[in-house]
Amino acid sequence: MDWNSPKGVLRRGMSLERDGYNFYMEAAENASDERGAAMFRDLANQEVDHLKLLLAEYRALDADEGWVPHDEAMDQSFDIDSADPDLPGQEPPEEYQLPVFTLDREVSLEGDIAALDFGLETEDITRDLYAHGAEESDDERAREAYEFLVEQEERHYELLQNTRNYLAENQTWWDSEEYPFFIG
Repeated sequence: MDWNSPKGVLRRGMSLERDGYNFYMEAAENASDERGAAMFRDLANQEVDHLKLLLAEYRALDADEGWVPHDEAMDQSFDIDSADPDLPGQEPPEEYQLPVFTLDREVSLEGDIAALDFGLETEDITRDLYAHGAEESDDERAREAYEFLVEQEERHYELLQNTRNYLAENQTWWDSEEYPFFIG
């Protein structure tokens, strides 16, 4: 498969979103605070939404139906196992996969910050993939879908960065005088 073709970019994105889901769920399980766990679970659920959009677009292209408007693709219903979905085609080669993050650590604020740092890297990689897809596409619906995903990844990045900065500065997920701005 040409991994830079429309279907190749969609398939790479599906792997990234699946891996992002698994990472955020693992980060939630190991978070040092329930508020952090809730944020990570929310991000995991959003990764599933992105995976479904990519899968709908891939299936439409595979059936020679062209690109589906991204809002219609988001409305399609799929019964998938988010942690281990049955994705079409083969897995992308290693150079197109996320770096591996293992949470072999004690539950701690420092571990949460490390997870946030990895999340930032993940969102940046995924955003760049979708931005490249938008730049390379001649199809308006494809550009709209990719631009929607770019916006989503940028929002995730901002949430993670703000949360990371807050934790590093305050050394807590919650302060009795502060409100949790970081729940997405």
